[in-house]
Amino acid sequence: MQSSQSSNSRSSRLDRFFHPAVVWVLRFLVGAVFILSGFTKSIDPWGSFYKIGEYLEAWGWDIPSSFIVMGAFLLGGIEFVVGFLLLLGCYRRSAVWILLLMMAFMLPLTLYIAVANPVADCGCFGDFLVISNTATFIKNIFLTAMLVYLVPFNHRAEGLFVPYVQWIVGGLLSLYILIVALYGYNVQPLIDFRRFAPGTELLSTTGTDESGDVDFEFIYEKDGRKESFTIDNLPDSTWTFIDRKLLSGSEDISDGFSVIVDGEDVAPEIIDTETDQFVVTIPELRAVDLSYTYLLNELNDYISERGGSMVALVNGDDKGIEWWRDVSMASYPIYSAEPTLIKELARGRAAIVYLHEGVVEWKRTLSSISYSFVTETPPGEITDRLNPATGYVLNTLTLIFAAIIVVIMILDRSGRLVGWLIKRRKRKALKSMKAMGHDIGEEETKH
Repeated sequence: MQSSQSSNSRSSRLDRFFHPAVVWVLRFLVGAVFILSGFTKSIDPWGSFYKIGEYLEAWGWDIPSSFIVMGAFLLGGIEFVVGFLLLLGCYRRSAVWILLLMMAFMLPLTLYIAVANPVADCGCFGDFLVISNTATFIKNIFLTAMLVYLVPFNHRAEGLFVPYVQWIVGGLLSLYILIVALYGYNVQPLIDFRRFAPGTELLSTTGTDESGDVDFEFIYEKDGRKESFTIDNLPDSTWTFIDRKLLSGSEDISDGFSVIVDGEDVAPEIIDTETDQFVVTIPELRAVDLSYTYLLNELNDYISERGGSMVALVNGDDKGIEWWRDVSMASYPIYSAEPTLIKELARGRAAIVYLHEGVVEWKRTLSSISYSFVTETPPGEITDRLNPATGYVLNTLTLIFAAIIVVIMILDRSGRLVGWLIKRRKRKALKSMKAMGHDIGEEETKH
């Protein structure tokens, strides 16, 4: 009796802080942040893969890449789906607790990152929005506080869907984000937030100052020691490139493409601004499937016959380049480039970028191109048919799923969908009862 009165007393005290409008505002704020975070991670799973790899390298953990890929898919997918469910008011108890458990892990992690600074940025919003480690920790404090408020109150405010159909909404959201992630991993991200997105002029000079001079500081690492170098005193191949920082001049989103050879930027000599060109990107030479060599040679022949050219940008020293030239029988030029630039230019173990007069038209992984496609497709159609048309794919996919969700909501609100589901469940139960009765009758007959 006393415990019941105590519980009622606590409930009455909590009622003073409950208001449906506040719940909906917090659902929107928290849900929107997790939706954005999950979407930007899922749309570019390679970016999430690289960022997780940075964390693991900083901590000295050696984990198989397949597990890192799985983690990249799961992290973005869970954030997107559960954030959307919270925003829609679905699974009102479990959605809040799942996100709160995530924050119980992320809050101390981002505190450590803000203090120790093991990576340049947390990668919370991929390449769409880069914020400092301190700002990330502060953001997580506010998210956690809002989730703590929602724990006792979220289930009191109605959602947009009744429980009968919430699993359908969750399933559709999961399918949508899975398709987005698979396309981003196997072809290219459906939205390119990096510097060299389609439509970018690689050798643009709009970002330089009046004198045309831009100076950079190059950061390299060797034996755990990081040092800064200028373009005039770059280290030998035993050093690993880490980052590049602007010292003077300026650069914008369409600027900063450079390939350094013997201290000189040879990008203007590599990029052909007058005709078509394929640029092959290989961030790790030893990780490339050697079967791609036949495809690359076929693509080189194709673009050369059209009056264009092909070049390869790889992350490797002179020995690595010679090894690749031998195994691939490459007749196209191969240059060593910064791994960061290679990964920004195109995603994947190996990818190809199509340029028209020095402007990025499209890009896609080599694994998404079959040898038979290149050899059997009419030459005049190859470049057009290889265009992944990422914007069209994303718009079409989003419109289809949004339309399905809206139709479900209309049917749900009209009561027809729930009525159909209830009738369907009753029919199944009736059939099951009849089957059980038939089995019992047969058993009695035998006896």
